Amino acid sequence: MDKLVTLKSWLLKLAICLAVLIPVYFLVAALGTKFGLWGWQIGFGKLTFGYGPKLIMLALGASLVSVIMAFVVKPRKGWLISLLCLAVPLTAFGIGKNLRTKAGKLPPIADITTDTQSPPTFSETIATRRTKNQCSNTLDYMGKTFGQDKTLVSAAQVKAYPDIRTLVFAKPTKAVFDKALAAAKSMGWDIVSHSEDTGIIEATATSFWYGFSDDVIIRIGPADGGGSLLDIRSISCVGRSDIGVNAARIRKFRGKLEGL
Repeated sequence: MDKLVTLKSWLLKLAICLAVLIPVYFLVAALGTKFGLWGWQIGFGKLTFGYGPKLIMLALGASLVSVIMAFVVKPRKGWLISLLCLAVPLTAFGIGKNLRTKAGKLPPIADITTDTQSPPTFSETIATRRTKNQCSNTLDYMGKTFGQDKTLVSAAQVKAYPDIRTLVFAKPTKAVFDKALAAAKSMGWDIVSHSEDTGIIEATATSFWYGFSDDVIIRIGPADGGGSLLDIRSISCVGRSDIGVNAARIRKFRGKLEGL
């Protein structure tokens, strides 16, 4: 019995340590990547998706056994702390499952544009920055495919995000350009370049976690018959699937634009 009590005590301590370690581990993996302590391949790849799930499963097993022993081995105490420890890996597991479910419902694409026939083209400045940031996603769009059946990214986007379309304005291009630039700044993006003459605004949106630098380009031009057309394109730095991030970014920008 004494051995069981000792084992119970050690399991509880292990469950507590792992419960504390999990959020700290993922925090370090994310912020370490953001601040350049290691590349995204290590922080996002190995630490988060490589070793992260193993850590969660270890914590889940330790806390689950700790809960059982708290109820079985006398004195029957420590069960509340064990349950709290169990809640941590279960929460992490739930977050991961929700992300996988969401990713499964969306096409594995990370380049979204309001104009799939003639998307805005990024400058060499952006291309150079992406090379420096070790971005794995290329800036080419036309003819880009995914999967064994070579599904067109453009076709998949239209099906998954039918509301992502060219914005039409009755106002002249200068007025729309000014509003678009103000909206881009209000999004917290780093404005890389902007030219009223060309109607082009380029920016970089940096994520809080991992510090991924996703690139955005806005193109404003005259519409036939008067008014203006605005197209926007947002592309992730890394990852085959953005899990809807780029479409959400475009929608948020659209909302900011309409609010100005």
